[in-house]
Amino acid sequence: MSERKNNSKIKWLYLILGAIALLFGGIIYSWSILKSPLAEAFGWNATQLAFNYTLTICLFVLGGLFSGMLSKKTTPRIRLFLSAALVFFGFFLSSRVEADSLWLLYLAYGGMAGLGIGFLYNTTLSVVSEWFPDKSGLCSGIMLTCFGFSTLIFGGLAGKLMAMPDFGWRTTYFLLGTVMAVVVLILGLVLKRPEEPVLMKSEKKKLSAVIPGAGEFTAAEMLKRISFWKVAIAFTLFGSIGNVAISCAKDFAIEAGAGETFAITMAGMLSVCNGIGRICAGAVYDSLALRKTQYVVCSFAIIAPLCGILAVITGAYLLAMSALLLCGFSYGLCPTSTAIYPKLFYGEKNYALNFSIMNLTLIPAAFIATLAGAIITGTGSYLPVFAMLTAFGAAGSIILLNTRKA
Repeated sequence: MSERKNNSKIKWLYLILGAIALLFGGIIYSWSILKSPLAEAFGWNATQLAFNYTLTICLFVLGGLFSGMLSKKTTPRIRLFLSAALVFFGFFLSSRVEADSLWLLYLAYGGMAGLGIGFLYNTTLSVVSEWFPDKSGLCSGIMLTCFGFSTLIFGGLAGKLMAMPDFGWRTTYFLLGTVMAVVVLILGLVLKRPEEPVLMKSEKKKLSAVIPGAGEFTAAEMLKRISFWKVAIAFTLFGSIGNVAISCAKDFAIEAGAGETFAITMAGMLSVCNGIGRICAGAVYDSLALRKTQYVVCSFAIIAPLCGILAVITGAYLLAMSALLLCGFSYGLCPTSTAIYPKLFYGEKNYALNFSIMNLTLIPAAFIATLAGAIITGTGSYLPVFAMLTAFGAAGSIILLNTRKA
């Protein structure tokens, strides 16, 4: 009994520390703010800067995959220490870029920092969630909420610091990398996997019986399941909505009539809705049947971009701001879902690797952000982009609603 009480105490400590680390790691979603001084200083266009965001997301996902592959061969400490080193050098080198070194930005921010945050994301979520097998949705939702809230807290702060003549963007980038590396190092010194199952066998059996066909699957076995491909395609389409919104949030707000300061605030508010969506998704998965949860996720995936279409057509300012917030909330439902589905469907034994594979859906979703940037540059309008995203939401809904068992 005393051992169970100790487990109860330590798991909440790990959850708090993991949430704080992911709060810093979520700076990856602040690119619409962090890119502004680079465009002004070096004249890099929207497509060039949008590609850096795409590259960052791709390496972020690959970092999670590498972390999952190494999860049974290394300790969480080693993977988190590697994460801290990659993040620090990524931001440090980014602070030294010049007009003729766009490649360095891609290598440092897109490559090293993206890879490092991927290691942090996968290691923290997979290890901490092992302590909460009975509240997997809530656990993932809390940590992912902090990951989503980062733009509001650190994105806004970074925007203010970069605007200060005595501080500037170079020092801001260096400071972000340093502080984040220190936080991740601290987490690495503390976080451990449970030495034995936190739940009794009877409790585990009850949890595994919730989803028809669920069980313990290796990565190879998971890839042979039609359910995996259905879920992966659906959340690739859904994730595109949020990635596009994050990439162009500030610019879209300005286009709709917002001032520079309020546009930055809207990018932060999109982050808030992103975070709220994550914790709401976690609560919904824990309390509702899978079918009902799917209806919630699908509804917002269609409503959010559709609101963007109406905003562009009518020119309604409030509708445009609402579209951004709804896109943020819709996107918030996706990371928690891709964290929960591998555990609900394919078990805990190989969760770290299975989760990282499911998270690969972010790569094609990120390329949609680059495509959207090119469409906006070419047409001068957001209408075709929101029309494309609405079609994605509808198609993804049809696929997901036809996924009822593992």
